[in-house]
Amino acid sequence: MKQKIAAGLMLLSGITHPSQLLIYGTGDPNLVNSSLAGMLFLVVGGCLLTGKRWSLWLGIVLPLLFGLGASYRILTQDVTPFSYFHTAIDFIVVALCVLQLREKSKPEA
Repeated sequence: MKQKIAAGLMLLSGITHPSQLLIYGTGDPNLVNSSLAGMLFLVVGGCLLTGKRWSLWLGIVLPLLFGLGASYRILTQDVTPFSYFHTAIDFIVVALCVLQLREKSKPEA
């Protein structure tokens, strides 16, 4: 169940990343780059829907890297409310994937 929730959050993030350009426009190159890069989360979400173990690793590594980058952006640049939203999703997905991976790694009793 955790993996499906993580997948849903990644798919939502993959949609809302470029959607913010409809609100804020394309004048800020940092916003455009992060919006387009965030579409990669559509792929992560789709992979998580497969239920495969390797997709959990993908769901840990990419959102963690993006989340750390977004955290840096929040501290150093003017950001939009979407930045906080996407960063929260990143770290929630990482936590869900770690928990799911730990559950799958437990030996059967």
